[in-house]
Amino acid sequence: MSVNTSRVDEEQKEVLKKDTIIRLFRYLLIYKKQIAAVLLIMAGTIAVSMATPIMMEYAINVCVATGDVNGLLRLGALAVVMFLFFLAGTKVRMYIMSDVSNKVLLNIRDELYQHIQTLSFGFFDSRPTGKILARIIGDVNSLKDVLSDSVTQLIPDLITVVCVAVIMLIKNYKLAMAALLTLPILVVGMLVIETTAHKRWQIYRKKTSNLN
Repeated sequence: MSVNTSRVDEEQKEVLKKDTIIRLFRYLLIYKKQIAAVLLIMAGTIAVSMATPIMMEYAINVCVATGDVNGLLRLGALAVVMFLFFLAGTKVRMYIMSDVSNKVLLNIRDELYQHIQTLSFGFFDSRPTGKILARIIGDVNSLKDVLSDSVTQLIPDLITVVCVAVIMLIKNYKLAMAALLTLPILVVGMLVIETTAHKRWQIYRKKTSNLN
């Protein structure tokens, strides 16, 4: 008879987020070449995205102001090439990370399967089958999403924000400081939302486990 029934939320041991993230990224270290390729492509696409507004500034302030049609056409052609590179780089980066994430998912599930074989019958008797399957399937899929999104979205966006802030400070530090005044408010808001969302997500996971 199951002690931890479908109507009772399963108790969870609190683990530091930092420790969890470090454990997750250890799986990525197995695929160093793919991650290096992703980081290289990421650097190229970020450089292109940063260079585009600078090119537009030059085109308006120099080419348009002086009537340099040929220079404007050259910049336009270069902008098209850069856009195609950015588009191709983004697609390749997402493809590589999707492949790596699926391989990491396979490794985690394989380790999980091996670990399950070592558990006693009492473990399975004390939990409904649905709760065990929810951990094996749902939670592992969530880990895959974290790995994929952190490399393809979070890291590039963070680097882009830093680069934009640096360029703004170089161009006009007064306007940059005025624009960045709202940044602390945004950071505090993000922390509040993240904390609340994490607690709600834990409740959602428990209830989903109960439903299964």
